[in-house]
Amino acid sequence: MKFATRALFAATCAAFLLAPVASAAGLSDCIQLGKKAAEALAVAQTNDTTEAARQNAQAGRSYCATSQYDQGIARYTKALQLLGKA
Repeated sequence: MKFATRALFAATCAAFLLAPVASAAGLSDCIQLGKKAAEALAVAQTNDTTEAARQNAQAGRSYCATSQYDQGIARYTKALQLLGKA
């Protein structure tokens, strides 16, 4: 029983210590993809695909701003795919 309690305590401590690292990585990815999407949109010709990419990039920015990094990264990636830059 003591082993199980100690193992649970150790796992909980590890989760709390590693969570900021995962968040920092997500934030870093959001920043990098946001820059790539902005650069790609700046040089893209205006058409329906560009507008869809712009909407995805805006959604990515919103998700990243609210710490929903996975959704933000997915939206930025979709924007870059639409622009042919992924």
